[in-house]
Amino acid sequence: MEVTRRQALTGAAGAAVGAAGAVGAVRLKDHLDESTPLPFYGSPVSAVRPDRSPPSAASASVVWGGDRDRRHVALTFDDGPHPDWTPRVLAALAAEDVPATFFCLGRNVRDHGELHRDSVGRHELANHTFEHPDLGRFDWSRCRDEIDRTSRLMEQTYGVVPTLFRPPYGHVGGATLLAAAEAGLTTVLWSAQAREDLVAGRPDGIVDDIASQVRPGSIVLAHDTGSPDRLVTIERLPAIIRRLRDDSYTFVTVSALLAASASATTASHG
Repeated sequence: MEVTRRQALTGAAGAAVGAAGAVGAVRLKDHLDESTPLPFYGSPVSAVRPDRSPPSAASASVVWGGDRDRRHVALTFDDGPHPDWTPRVLAALAAEDVPATFFCLGRNVRDHGELHRDSVGRHELANHTFEHPDLGRFDWSRCRDEIDRTSRLMEQTYGVVPTLFRPPYGHVGGATLLAAAEAGLTTVLWSAQAREDLVAGRPDGIVDDIASQVRPGSIVLAHDTGSPDRLVTIERLPAIIRRLRDDSYTFVTVSALLAASASATTASHG
């Protein structure tokens, strides 16, 4: 069925394609050229609710790092918990007495949640969706479901409600921002990362590469499961920590990093 430009823009196309009761429930193609109109409501890029009802959040927060005046750094690990790697990461962090933030997948919390049974109060456990979809392709209801399912399960498993959220692949659309904000979550990206592809053939180079990216307030992206090349970082995690300590960095969780930034901002405006 052909959808007119006006239907697409106003969301009326939802009814035209048989969507029941949802304004703008248009299934977008994987790739759209710049002349293809997007619906005002209901698309992944829309930061308003598809039924045009008022949002339950007044604002959204997206961060890439913290206070640049303090030599603090936050290590983060995505996609776990997983029995192959997460225990190795936790052991390395414990040996160096370093806290970290783990952005957990709901499906892995369901299957391997016990791996973080001792992390509460030491490390920070945050939301990374349930199935790791590309939320940049999904509407508000799908984004909300991925986020809410994960937060509920993490609260049931660990007794703590996550306050941070990281979108898979770092893809953020308006629908993702709205869903995260309404869930009371700060959206956390990163300002440095483990770039294993750049040190292929010379794995020890990962230490210098990460150190070269880190600045005061950096949030460092790594993973505690995934493709085998990521083990380059896991195997050298103690060396990475020691190198950053030699550079006078203190390790904190993301929430502690952001709290210090908020305090610094308040003091500067006081």
